[in-house]
Amino acid sequence: MKNKFSLLKLMIFISLILDSMIQSAVTNSDNHHRIVGRITLSDAVKASKTFVCKKPQFRAYSLKDLMQNVHQNPGESPIQPVYIVLKRCDGHSGCCASPLMSCSPVESAIYYEEIEIEVWSLETNNNRRQWIRVEQHDKCSCEIITINDQYQLEHLQPNVTLI
Repeated sequence: MKNKFSLLKLMIFISLILDSMIQSAVTNSDNHHRIVGRITLSDAVKASKTFVCKKPQFRAYSLKDLMQNVHQNPGESPIQPVYIVLKRCDGHSGCCASPLMSCSPVESAIYYEEIEIEVWSLETNNNRRQWIRVEQHDKCSCEIITINDQYQLEHLQPNVTLI
């Protein structure tokens, strides 16, 4: 009888441990990345002061996403390059002195570049080359911006036209 009671206590103990391990795994599932260090407030402020909104940063755009708003021949699909890397000014391109400001392109420094792409045609079952003109930013500055404008700037796709 004593052995059965000890075995029952052991089984309950094991089930409690397993339950707590499962609970721990579930609650820590979002925190599975390792922490490699801490950044003090003064270092964080210093980093934001050195990453000033001035130069555009590279951003990768899916060619298919960029071409969605471009009038193309029916049955054609852009295939190469898969991504186009462009120079952009946006809210992540550098820091401004105020939260009411956002890193934006300088209007006079917006220019266009021509890029050759490859398009596949359903009608001919062949690939052909096509040129597109894409918007690039050459200079950024901090501009006072509304929340709505900031949202639009963050989600605005570069201008693309067929040549």
